[in-house]
Amino acid sequence: MRAALALLVSAFILMPSSPVLAQAQPTGGSILWLVPPAGVIEPETEHNGALSASDFFGPSDVYIDVWELHGQAGASLTIDLKSDDFDAILFAVGPGLAETMVDDDSGGGCNSRLVIRFLETGTYRVAATTTSARTTGIYTLIASASPDPASAVACGGPDPAAFASLPVAGQITVGEPISGTLDTGDPVLEDGSRAETWEITGEQGQTVTIRLESDAFDSYLYVTGPELGGVITDDDSGGDLHAQIVFTFPAAGTYRITASSVSSGETGAYRLTVTR
Repeated sequence: MRAALALLVSAFILMPSSPVLAQAQPTGGSILWLVPPAGVIEPETEHNGALSASDFFGPSDVYIDVWELHGQAGASLTIDLKSDDFDAILFAVGPGLAETMVDDDSGGGCNSRLVIRFLETGTYRVAATTTSARTTGIYTLIASASPDPASAVACGGPDPAAFASLPVAGQITVGEPISGTLDTGDPVLEDGSRAETWEITGEQGQTVTIRLESDAFDSYLYVTGPELGGVITDDDSGGDLHAQIVFTFPAAGTYRITASSVSSGETGAYRLTVTR
């Protein structure tokens, strides 16, 4: 992935030899100045678009939609590119930016997020594209000065549907630890590991620390629920092979915490806690 991203970044830098092309690029040699814009991004708005075979076909064999953005010196704006159809990548160029800005997965999942701090007043260009050659699909661009926190879901992570069908062992309450055991009678995940699932009710904006400890196995945590769009996971953030997730509920509702192990077939006792 890093090699592919580096290739994409270099492909978006074009130093033209033609004086005519040079005049068309007011703030540098990026290819983004050569692509006719699909529209203008306005702050605090959402814009729907689609990558298709009729779009500009750029280097690395990717389709590109370019949008214009007017920036005011001293202000900043967060641009999110979200898509359920492709792994999104955002690029941005403009006055005062020494290099092309690029982001792959900072928006959570396979979505992109760029925070543009405008050093000069002027016109900027933002490109919506993808990591995969000849990939098409629908996307949404969101521009906000005060964006919601990005999801902690990893790109290419586990399928949320697999966790929705797991039986629930019980309810867990903030501040009340659970002592459980992974055994041979528990459900098996796709990777062969045993799992026990607990439900918790959260309020929008509430932040908790979820911690899974075991002396019998290398612990692994999964969190699923409303508005996540995927599965939040952790292996060793708790230290000493313990798993830990600091989680902010994006919406009020019932969420699932699944206790599991890194290796398939591992069993043993564990302790699960949720604290503020």
